[in-house]
Amino acid sequence: MMCYSDVVRVFTSPSKHLLTAFALAMAFGGCRATTPDVRESPGGGPTGETAEGVELVDQSKLTRELQETAEKLAENETQLDDQKRRLQRLCADYPDHEVCQPQTAAAYAKKAFCSEAEFTKHVGEIVDACHQGQCKQVDQATLLSRTQYMTLVQSLPHSLVMFPNAGSKLDTADQKQLQRFIELIQAEDGFVIIVGRASRDGVWKQNLRLALDRAENTREFLVGKLGLSEKQVGYITYGHDKMYLTALDVQRLTTRKVSPTQGNRSALVFAYPCRSSKTPAASTSAPQ
Repeated sequence: MMCYSDVVRVFTSPSKHLLTAFALAMAFGGCRATTPDVRESPGGGPTGETAEGVELVDQSKLTRELQETAEKLAENETQLDDQKRRLQRLCADYPDHEVCQPQTAAAYAKKAFCSEAEFTKHVGEIVDACHQGQCKQVDQATLLSRTQYMTLVQSLPHSLVMFPNAGSKLDTADQKQLQRFIELIQAEDGFVIIVGRASRDGVWKQNLRLALDRAENTREFLVGKLGLSEKQVGYITYGHDKMYLTALDVQRLTTRKVSPTQGNRSALVFAYPCRSSKTPAASTSAPQ
């Protein structure tokens, strides 16, 4: 291909062949630009961004997303706190309202039970034993009289979930029932205690095993699925005759029409407000 220097040589030469070659070259080709080569920047982009610059943009985007998420969580927590305050104001004026029953019952229990040091000491020992890995220890009802126990649980926020014969797994309806109950008592500080039971039918040792499994499966659901602290949830089981639920007990503990046999195939979950869940137990070991 011929450029300016070649043209000079053509016009200084008398050769007709060279003139012809020059004409053909100009018709089918062009000259290479004389400007220096431009190399791409390390980033390779049209704006010359470096790899480091691109990384900074990504980090900025991630930070912004995290900040937006944190702001949404803070907003949700604020709304939840506001709802709790509104509920407390409502229940102060209308304690008999349905949504206020858990708070009303807990307030009554604090006045009726929490001031009795001996009584709360007994229940505290049961909870502490559970936190020391003795949840499956059978309570022979030596710490609480039947009257004390039934008065306690009937006066406290509670929920009775029932199981089929020889069954120990929570079904969907039971899980929803427990979720509603936990949502209602979230404003109250304290422990959640589970009492596992079995009916009198069949072999006593097998029934005791069922009672333990029902209590443990309920505890696992409250801790694993509903997010309660394992330090806040304990359970006990009763194998003593005086702790079986009577027909009147069942009637008082649930609005469902069930027989005493069915009522004892159950796990009773109740909120115990006489001791703060923030107070550490003698041991923080998870139930075994």
